[in-house]
Amino acid sequence: MHDEPTTRGRGRLGPVAHRGRWIAGGLGLQLGGIGGPLAYVAAKAKHEDITGLISLATVRLAWHESLHARAGIAVLAAGAVVFALGSVLLARPFAERRLTLLVAVPVAAVCGAFVLGVAALLVALLILLSDYGGDIPSGGGGSSGKKAGPKTPRTDAPDPSVPSGGFGSAAS
Repeated sequence: MHDEPTTRGRGRLGPVAHRGRWIAGGLGLQLGGIGGPLAYVAAKAKHEDITGLISLATVRLAWHESLHARAGIAVLAAGAVVFALGSVLLARPFAERRLTLLVAVPVAAVCGAFVLGVAALLVALLILLSDYGGDIPSGGGGSSGKKAGPKTPRTDAPDPSVPSGGFGSAAS
């Protein structure tokens, strides 16, 4: 009864014929939306690295550069748009209203991706905190604010218990 186009409301969507195709296409676009920016940052990190090993500092540098370069911002924005389009395709078999599909789903997808990104950063921060005992090295060479422990004696320094007289001096 309600599936006929003449009795549906203006904002209503009809059922789709091949639900699996919509879902697969949506998931593919979502993976592309995430994979594009990740590949860009990974390529930047590999380009910045000298030793051949990609370290945390290298990834941080590449990420920082990506956020401050126009090309990096464009890649991140395009990734967000592709991810949102994938979410629309994924939600199409399940959405009943056009407004929900074209407004709420993309906004929720981008906000969800942002929240997951923040959660991933928090997890990475917690892992770093646990690995370094509460003091994350910044790589800047500055002090961490902790008091220095007892210094070990230098091996190349003269021993203070031995008199340092010159030649011909009598030590008693």
